[in-house]
Amino acid sequence: MFVCILGVSWVMPKSAMDLLYCWKGIGSRGTSEDRWRSIPACVWWTLWKERNSRCFEGKGINSQKIRIQCFSLLYFWCKQDMVGDTADIIDLP
Repeated sequence: MFVCILGVSWVMPKSAMDLLYCWKGIGSRGTSEDRWRSIPACVWWTLWKERNSRCFEGKGINSQKIRIQCFSLLYFWCKQDMVGDTADIIDLP
């Protein structure tokens, strides 16, 4: 979802620790490094909330809405932390 913006081919690492290590390398490519460091936490938080909703409330949403929630959360986090220009986040596909 997020790596396609950079045109990077991506293979999911085998562990969360490997993911964070790889992600650090991707995020150092641009001026918005702080945003990129927030993305794994944003994705995991969004998925964790969806998991809890499905397990404990019997509710679920489709993958497109999960994606929108993830982008919205990232926008909110960046806006709260004043990390650069949040207008760039709106342009994400």
